[in-house]
Amino acid sequence: MSQKGSKYFSIMGRGLVPVLAATLILLVVVSTIQDLSIVLNGSYGLHTFKAKIVSNENVIEDILFSSSQPPPGRSIFFHETTCTHPDSHFNIMNLTARQACAIESAALNNPNLQVFTLFSCPTFRPLFGRQKLLVDAIESYKNVNFCHLSVRNYAKGTLIEDWLRKGDLFSSRFPMQHLSDLLRLISLYRFGGIYLDLDVVVLRSLEKLPLNYVGAYDNITLGNAVISLAPDGMGHEVAELFLQHYQKYFNGENYVQNGPTLETTVLTQFCGNNLVKAMQDGRKSCKGFRIFNSTAFYSIPWTHFTEPKYLEETMARTKDSFLVHIWNTASSVGRVEVGSNSAYEKYAEKHCPRTYVAAGDYI
Repeated sequence: MSQKGSKYFSIMGRGLVPVLAATLILLVVVSTIQDLSIVLNGSYGLHTFKAKIVSNENVIEDILFSSSQPPPGRSIFFHETTCTHPDSHFNIMNLTARQACAIESAALNNPNLQVFTLFSCPTFRPLFGRQKLLVDAIESYKNVNFCHLSVRNYAKGTLIEDWLRKGDLFSSRFPMQHLSDLLRLISLYRFGGIYLDLDVVVLRSLEKLPLNYVGAYDNITLGNAVISLAPDGMGHEVAELFLQHYQKYFNGENYVQNGPTLETTVLTQFCGNNLVKAMQDGRKSCKGFRIFNSTAFYSIPWTHFTEPKYLEETMARTKDSFLVHIWNTASSVGRVEVGSNSAYEKYAEKHCPRTYVAAGDYI
C-alpha cells in the first residue's frame, strides 16, 4: 500500500474510533432500557424504536383521559413541574427520595383518599436503578396514581384558559415555581380536594378534616404548600378567586407573588378581617373557611428537621402537626444520612417506610 493510502486509512481509522465508541455506548444504554433485539435485528429504525418506547406501558397516562379519575373532593394532589415547556413531549420520572417520601406518607396516612402525582409533560417510568426502586416502593400503595398533563389542555374550561395563551407564564423568571403555583389552583378548581407540596411529610390522617382550609406561616402570611378546597360551593368559589387573582396580578419577576402572596391577599379579602382573628376564631370568622395557625403545617424552620441537635425540640413542637414542611429550596443542599438521628430521618422511617428502605444510605 502506498504512503498516501496508508495515511488515508490511518485518518479514517482515527475518525471511526469515536463513532464506534459512541455507537457502543448507545447500544449499552439501549440494552438497559428496552429489548436490544429491536435494534439489532434491523427491523426497526431509530424513529421506530423511539415510537415503541413512547407507546409502551412505561408512559404514564394523561390525567384528563386516565382510567383513574380523581374522585371530587377525595383526592390529594402533588405536582412535579421540572418540565416547564408547554410543548415538551419527553420526560423521565426523576423523583428524589424526599419527594417519594411525601407521596408515600400521604398515601400511608390517608388510605381512603386517592393520591395523584401529576407531571407537567408526558413522562415515562424509570426502568432501572434507584429511581425504579423508589417508584416501585410508592406504587405498591393501591391509592397512589401517577399521571401527566398538558398545561394548555388542563387549563381548558377554566378561568385561566385564555390568559395562558398569552405566554406570560412561560417567560417567567421562575417558570417551575410559577407553573406549580398555577397547576395546584387548576387541580383544586377541577376536582377539589387537597394540594400538598412535594417537600412535606404527612404525620396524621387528613381524611376526617373538613375541606376548605390553608395554614399560616406566621401572623401576616399564609402558605400555599397546603391548600384544601371543596369541589363545589365555597371551595369552588375560592378556587375561582384564586385563578382570577393569578392572571390579573401575575408577576414573572417575583418568586412569591403568584403563590403565598396571592393566597394571603385573596383570603384576607374573602374573610373580611385580619388573619390573626381568623386563626383564633376558626371557621366562625371566615364564612366557614379554616385558617390554621403555623403549628398545623409550618411549625419548624428547615434546619431543625435535618440537624440531630434539634431532634427533641422538633419532635415536641410538631407533636400536634398534621404534617411538616421541610422547605426543600433550603434543605435540599444537604443530604440526610440514614441513622443520623435527625427529626427528618425519624419521620421518614415511620411515615414513608418503603421509601426509607429504597433510598439507600441517604433519605
